Amino acid sequence: MTAIRVLSYNVRYASRDDHHDAWHDRRDAVGRLVRFHRPDVAAFQEPLPEQRSDLRERLPGYEFVGRGRNPGGDGEGCPIAVRTDRWKVVDDDTFWLSETPAEPSSDWDAAHPRIATWARVRVAPDDGDDARTDGGNPRQELLVVNTHFDHVSARARRESARLLRERLPKLADGATGESNPPLPVVLVGDFNCTSGSEPHRILLGDDPEADPKDPTGDDRLALHGAAENAVLRHGPKTSLTDFVHLIDGRRIDHALVSAGVDVEAFATLTDRDDRGRYPSDHLPILARLDV
Repeated sequence: MTAIRVLSYNVRYASRDDHHDAWHDRRDAVGRLVRFHRPDVAAFQEPLPEQRSDLRERLPGYEFVGRGRNPGGDGEGCPIAVRTDRWKVVDDDTFWLSETPAEPSSDWDAAHPRIATWARVRVAPDDGDDARTDGGNPRQELLVVNTHFDHVSARARRESARLLRERLPKLADGATGESNPPLPVVLVGDFNCTSGSEPHRILLGDDPEADPKDPTGDDRLALHGAAENAVLRHGPKTSLTDFVHLIDGRRIDHALVSAGVDVEAFATLTDRDDRGRYPSDHLPILARLDV
C-alpha cells in the first residue's frame, strides 16, 4: 500500500475587515504550518488570486492546480497543492456546483458561485524510472477533490452534495478505463455543515430523496468519513475559531474517502502563530491514509 498525507485548510479570504488578522499578518504562519506538517497534498479553500500567489511562494516544493470561481479565473478558489518529490499531477480540472457545472455559474439560492477542483495524482518516479510503472506494476494513482459548499443556502449544500455523488464516480472511472477498477477517491473541503447533517449524509450515500428503484443508486461511490473511521484521532471536535478561541461543536471541515482507502490517523490541527493566534478562522485537518 502507498501512504499519503492529505491536509485541508480554509485559510480565509483576504478581508479588509480582519484588522490585526489581515492576510499579510497570517500568510507566513499558514506557510510555516503547511511546511512543518509536510502533507503530500494540501487542499485550500477561499484564497483569492493574491493569496494563491503567496501560498505558491511559501510552498516551493508543491505544484498548484485550480482556478478561481469567477468567469475570468479570479475570485475565491479551491486550489490543490501536490508535493512534487512524491507525487505527480496527471490531470486536473474545476467544475461549478450548479446545474451547469462546466461553466461559471451559481444555482439553488447560493450566495456565491461554488466550485470543486480535482486532481489525479500518481506516485512520482525516481530519476530514470518509468513514469507509469514501478517495477513493472502500475504506479499508485489517486483522485483528490477539494470543494467549498455555500454558507447560506441549505438547498445549495444538499444539491452540491448530490452533484458530487453524481460526478465523482465518473471521474474515478474515466481515469482507469472500463476494464480497470475505479481510482481511490479522497474528497476534502469546507462543507459548511457538521457530521450527520443532510448534505453530509448525502455524500455518504444516505439521500432521503434517492430513488430506491434506480439501479445505479448510492452504490456508485461508497464514501466514509476519515474522522469517524480513523484508527487514531487527535485534536478538538471542531474546526472553527474566532482567531483566538475555538468555537465548540462546529466541525464543518471534512475528509471523506472511498472504499479501499484505510485511515491510519485523523487530526484537527491547533497550531498557533507566534502571536498566539490561530492563522485562520478555520483549523486545518490532516488525514494519514493508506491506498
